[in-house]
Amino acid sequence: MLKKYLRSLVPLLIIAFLTVSFLPEGLLPKAFASSAVVKHATRTIYISTAAKNSSKVIGTLPPNAPVVVYRSSGSYYKINYKNKTAYTLKKYVASGRPKALYTGYGSDTVYLHSITTGKTLKKTFYLATPIHVYARQGHWLTIGYSKGYHGYALTYDSHIVRYAKRGIDLSYLQPSGPTSLNFWKIKQAGFHFAIIKASEGTDLPKLGSPDYFVQDVWNAHNAGLKVHAYHMFDATSNVAAIAEANHFAQQLNPVKKLLGYVFVDVEYANLPRDPNLLTSYVNIFITQLKKDGYSHVGIYSYFDFYFHRLNPTKLLNGNLLWIARYNATLGMKANVWQHRETNCTINGVNGKFDFDLTYTNLIGG
Repeated sequence: MLKKYLRSLVPLLIIAFLTVSFLPEGLLPKAFASSAVVKHATRTIYISTAAKNSSKVIGTLPPNAPVVVYRSSGSYYKINYKNKTAYTLKKYVASGRPKALYTGYGSDTVYLHSITTGKTLKKTFYLATPIHVYARQGHWLTIGYSKGYHGYALTYDSHIVRYAKRGIDLSYLQPSGPTSLNFWKIKQAGFHFAIIKASEGTDLPKLGSPDYFVQDVWNAHNAGLKVHAYHMFDATSNVAAIAEANHFAQQLNPVKKLLGYVFVDVEYANLPRDPNLLTSYVNIFITQLKKDGYSHVGIYSYFDFYFHRLNPTKLLNGNLLWIARYNATLGMKANVWQHRETNCTINGVNGKFDFDLTYTNLIGG
């Protein structure tokens, strides 16, 4: 697929800005970090200006939220709240790790931040890593990592989601079998789906040339992977768009019952420069493909091409979106993210792949 790509620094700059400017409530100033103990709220707790019942309430913390405790003061704890000294009743604050609210998954690279200092930690969570979520405070989630209850992860750009699974995509020129691609090992390595190229334009694969598409679909399906297909779009007219859709459908028909979604890959430089014109050709392709009996359709493109060479507002509604962007974060909403390009490898498996992440069970199963 895409070979060259301009990496964007914007998501990383956003992360750095948020880390400095929007620390969650209760985060401890650096000066007090060494003397503090991190506990957690067992229910919604009230935060007061002094250690007495008549003191002014200045805020609350939700259940499971970390409470940074300096010391005891009668029936109260002296704590940090919004980088100021405050107090809360001891009886609603506990030590140890609370029960997790839910298990989420890393939807891109999850950066961790210390509860006590707010500093970005060296440890990060990779894509689709299961993550125990304990509490939410604004745009921050309290999460556990290593063996403790220690870190924050930003939730901007949906860094942690309820569903995320890993997959690969490959060409019909890559054969599977006992001595080639082993989809059983791919499945065992933690991958859940495969998207396999079926065709390109109206003349690829050529009759009599190598074409392992049908074989690969069957083998991936038998290994327990959710299987999808894609077509490389090369049409520069309405007639050509219809012909390409028919060619794609013809390639898909032998394994139609095994396929989930079918994608049109739009990225070639020779395609029309007018975004509205190119979008109209893509819409014609999708319309014809649905007439050919394929109703579960998606669109693939890379980040810059999608926004500058297509008109997203005029693409047909109801189709899944698969975006290539080789960044730490995707930076937009999509159903599938191709986060690493060709030459990715899997231990014990012959062959090289693109790596993908999906946020929907329609693709991941």
